[in-house]
Amino acid sequence: MTADVYPFKPEDLFDISISITNSVKDVGRVVYDISSKPPATIEWE
Repeated sequence: MTADVYPFKPEDLFDISISITNSVKDVGRVVYDISSKPPATIEWE
């Protein structure tokens, strides 16, 4: 079993990133991990 990547449109990712960085204090960058992984390892490494 793996976790598949959701096919966001690039402009949607851009808008989401801007929204998060502008509204959450101390957040300067948002990343979207596109690798497929087993469910037990779905976390930032």
